[in-house]
Amino acid sequence: MPESTPYIRHPAKFVPLTAIATGESGSAAVPISNANPLPCAEKPLAAVRALIPGTNVAPGSVVLIDCSIDGTVVLELVDGSQLPLSFSAGVTMLPLAVRSIAEAGTTASFNAWVLD
Repeated sequence: MPESTPYIRHPAKFVPLTAIATGESGSAAVPISNANPLPCAEKPLAAVRALIPGTNVAPGSVVLIDCSIDGTVVLELVDGSQLPLSFSAGVTMLPLAVRSIAEAGTTASFNAWVLD
């Protein structure tokens, strides 16, 4: 006989979300449906600007780095602080407001963009 209420087991392959508590504290959970989708604060990214080492751009919401040869990338954030990070070959997206990539200290081979 199937279980009447499925238990969440670890690791769960899928946990169905059927209702979410929204609104006033103590209010009832509202069923999720096409008329009442799961609320989300995410917005689609709509613009892209290439990041070239040593050149400032208007910072975006995230930075996307496509690294082809492992090494360090020194990200310069909006306030001028620098963040050296190690990257392996592959694509990485980070929620950082980056305005440029410092030439000094950057050793990886990569392409990078800011998106917003």
